[in-house]
Amino acid sequence: MSKKKISYFIVFITLLLISCRPLFAASPVKTDHFKIMGFGGIEEEKLKRIGRDCESSYAELLAFFGVDPYKSGKIQVNVYTKPQGGKGIIASAGAQQIDLYMGFNDKKVLNHVLTYIVIYKALPSAPKWFREGFALYLEYGDIRKDRTKSRLPFKDFSFTRLEARFSTHIGEEDAYYYSWSIVSYLMDVYGKEKLNRIFKESGSFSDKFSKAYGVKLKDIEEKADYIFANYKPNG
Repeated sequence: MSKKKISYFIVFITLLLISCRPLFAASPVKTDHFKIMGFGGIEEEKLKRIGRDCESSYAELLAFFGVDPYKSGKIQVNVYTKPQGGKGIIASAGAQQIDLYMGFNDKKVLNHVLTYIVIYKALPSAPKWFREGFALYLEYGDIRKDRTKSRLPFKDFSFTRLEARFSTHIGEEDAYYYSWSIVSYLMDVYGKEKLNRIFKESGSFSDKFSKAYGVKLKDIEEKADYIFANYKPNG
């Protein structure tokens, strides 16, 4: 390659790097349990503020579920100048990762997405209804405090059918609602003590549930009509 072509190539690469520079990550801000990565020239002070918010929510959730912090690595938080995928915040439980944009400032939603990660790491066998139900509970509280409309009864309820609804376009929204209803019932009737025990028991999720709550999942299924009639929005 001639010297002239090499010069053109160097100039091209330099211009390309300059144009893409906003996409590159700044030096991460590290807290006790999080690594905050900024993309797009985000100020360090804003990353530190997000780090403080994450630590605050994380501490609340650990205390609520009665579990210890992760011992392997930090939870990564990627902060962008604009929402990614059209959403203000996205959590990936398996990857220990959260994507959000720098204007995000909603503690309740942060509790919601961090709940996925806390439960996934402390109780990987937990079904989706358990994770999603508690995520909604930690964001909004007891479903009976909500002011939206109630849903239609869930005929022939079973946890297997509930899990299946999460994978259907029509029934997915209802699945979140019914999961929230069941979790509200569990918290009202059995409280945090039983919840905390489930993370310390052995066996499958159904085994852990039975040991912690003193009832089987089948018993909860048989009370489904009562639960959905009494644990619903007050709208």
